[in-house]
Amino acid sequence: MYIPRLNKVEEFETIRRFVSDVGFAALVSPSESGLKVSHLPLLYVDSAGNGVISGHMAKGNDHWKVFDGDQESVVIFQGPNAYVSPEWYETRPAVPTWNYGVVHMRGPVTAIHDPEWLIQHVDELVNFHEDGIGEGSKEASYEEIRMKLLGGIVGFHMTVESVEAKFKLSQNRSEEDRAGVIEVLGASGVGQSEAVAKLMRENGAS
Repeated sequence: MYIPRLNKVEEFETIRRFVSDVGFAALVSPSESGLKVSHLPLLYVDSAGNGVISGHMAKGNDHWKVFDGDQESVVIFQGPNAYVSPEWYETRPAVPTWNYGVVHMRGPVTAIHDPEWLIQHVDELVNFHEDGIGEGSKEASYEEIRMKLLGGIVGFHMTVESVEAKFKLSQNRSEEDRAGVIEVLGASGVGQSEAVAKLMRENGAS
């Protein structure tokens, strides 16, 4: 991934928080028939090295058949993004651009069929996203459905060997210009604009 110096993110707590907040990613793997791409909810766990990503997919998705624990795949966590108009800057001349955050994690992926691992993984995934929402996932009906669905999925984990993180958040503009972008995006209510404004605030913009 092309990352200019101003846009490179190296602080790992920032990266960990970002991928946890995004939670949904594209998993890309090479195969004999070309690239396999699946879009999935994933869990990232900070551990030795660069951490581990766990997930699952339907057995009918043949993507999992290339998970041999050796060949490299890439997971792409694409966060909020928004158009930025030059009209929002104090400094001229300026051109239109796009602000966004993205993280690439690479490593080998291993398929997992063990029912106990799958149960634990599904519970961890549900509990992570249900936290603060309510108790619906703990109902008996959920337990029954969960056990039935486990037979139709395959689990996997990636040992993360490399991480690239890029936050393109108007770092090349003045403090006044960044403040103007945050003000407009934060008040727009359009698409992911408010989330981009929040990301800018959390990462050094005014």
